[in-house]
Amino acid sequence: MTISLDILRLAQSFAAHAATRQHAISQNIANADTPGYKTRDGVSFSEFMEFSERGQPEALIRLDSRPATTSPNGNTVSLEHEMMRATEARQSHELALGVYSTARDILRAVIAKR
Repeated sequence: MTISLDILRLAQSFAAHAATRQHAISQNIANADTPGYKTRDGVSFSEFMEFSERGQPEALIRLDSRPATTSPNGNTVSLEHEMMRATEARQSHELALGVYSTARDILRAVIAKR
């Protein structure tokens, strides 16, 4: 009997995607007062998987195509919007950890019965 570990790899990738988004969000918040700074966000999870497989880490974060606001100095950071994004990224990370934990528990149960 073979056991596929693809679910663990997928959970790991999902957690890495959430971490990439958190990195972009933290950079946005840190530059909230920087004149001309444009918000950035992580790519979608499907694009993240594609770029990760190709070994293109620089493509994982890109400029936000639809910023929530633009201030007179050209800065497009909205702290309220970034807090919502941070919550989404945290929830994604918690989901990934939950999937990983459940898969680990299933593997332990299978191994213990052998």
